[in-house]
Amino acid sequence: MLAFLLVDGDRNFRDALAIALRLDGHLAVTTGEVDEAAQRLRVLRFDCCLVDAHLPGADALLEVAARTGTRAIATSPHPDLLAAAAARHPSAEAMAKPFRASDLVARVDRPETSAA
Repeated sequence: MLAFLLVDGDRNFRDALAIALRLDGHLAVTTGEVDEAAQRLRVLRFDCCLVDAHLPGADALLEVAARTGTRAIATSPHPDLLAAAAARHPSAEAMAKPFRASDLVARVDRPETSAA
């Protein structure tokens, strides 16, 4: 079982992804708030923090994830925004929307690589 922190401004996206992950036996915690996510990262252990690159404060959250040793993945449907986020955060991976829950699990379940 993997533990995911899903931070996305689109409630429908994060809830649907969380449901799919939970149906596959994973823990999925969701929020649309960067500050709440940062606090959770400081007190709980997650295998992955998925961050919507559009959110105000996304850069700071990716930094918190890196400092806590949590695998960070920035996401966006816009390739230019996603590439810029990945360039600013070399320890984070990039994952273009849309994607399946199984794709996210496969990404996190393999050895860590630099930004993809």
